[in-house]
Amino acid sequence: MALAVDLHPEGRLARALVERMNQLDFTIRQLAQRAGLTYEHIRKLAKGEAHPSRLALQELCRVLQLDPGRMESLAIADRIEKKYGGIPHELAGNHPELSLLAPWWDMLTPEQKELFRIEIRSVAEANPRQQPLRKPARGTSLPQPAARRSRR
Repeated sequence: MALAVDLHPEGRLARALVERMNQLDFTIRQLAQRAGLTYEHIRKLAKGEAHPSRLALQELCRVLQLDPGRMESLAIADRIEKKYGGIPHELAGNHPELSLLAPWWDMLTPEQKELFRIEIRSVAEANPRQQPLRKPARGTSLPQPAARRSRR
């Protein structure tokens, strides 16, 4: 069966929109008519080349029966990532190297994501355990090694 929208979207929001359009078998033209937006604007949103206004996003969510809060979060994440690169992961408290995986994460099925988590956990648990370094109590310092005396 052919997809209603056969694009390679860039960005979280664009992927979510295209996925839902394909689930509902909506073409870009049909969504544009139902949401009261132009064909070109929907095409740019679906490709990830544009960001919707709040009103446009509300209409898209209404027509596609999507959660507006979740879609707003995806739109915000896309805007921040476009402007600052990998910073969103650091701001979110995530390790910045995880940003290397982010573009493909949403393309995985739930089963693939779970297998990926299991694989990472098993590899990490196979590493030798290291004791975390303890910080000295406030107002104290680490003991310094004794100076060696030289013999003359």
